[in-house]
Amino acid sequence: MSNRQLACVAFLVPFLALTAYVLATVGLVGFYAEMLRSASTVLASTDLTLSLGLIAFWMYGDARETGTPFLPYLVVTVVIGVAGPLLYLVHREALTTKRATVPRSQSQRA
Repeated sequence: MSNRQLACVAFLVPFLALTAYVLATVGLVGFYAEMLRSASTVLASTDLTLSLGLIAFWMYGDARETGTPFLPYLVVTVVIGVAGPLLYLVHREALTTKRATVPRSQSQRA
């Protein structure tokens, strides 16, 4: 596993643990209800939505260039947020590393 993958996993694991805790505590509907409770949380939710939307546009373009699947990571992003882009980066790095280790003669045959 590359250093980039390890860094993404280092962020992903605690985030998923926190997500599981919050969803177990308040549920998905309760989570969204809390996000809309006050003007401050609406602003934070809007900021997060716009940020994740920009990241999704980047992921789409990058996925087309690298041949990495996009739709599963978009679904994860819509459902639980930043876990989607983090998982995408882990998968993308694995594909990039795998392609870099394939000998040139084998990659030309494919």
